[in-house]
Amino acid sequence: MIMGSKYAHLLEDADVRRWFDNLVAKSVVTATVYLRTLGFYCELNRTDPKAILRVARTKAFRDDFTDFVRKMEKEGKSWLLLVQV
Repeated sequence: MIMGSKYAHLLEDADVRRWFDNLVAKSVVTATVYLRTLGFYCELNRTDPKAILRVARTKAFRDDFTDFVRKMEKEGKSWLLLVQV
């Protein structure tokens, strides 16, 4: 299911693969949606999962991420629509 995904390359990272495999254990659909969401976010913000992990606990990242979500909502884009790309 995921191998044809635009963001399958993210699974080459051992940490991302472990996170994904743990999600798959509960739901393949959820795991796939989360991976696409991660990939899309990284693409739009020109970042990668490792860079996100380095700053994830900072207030600045949380504020930036929340602002990003609100911006997408104001543009009429929900996360469910975003991950369909």
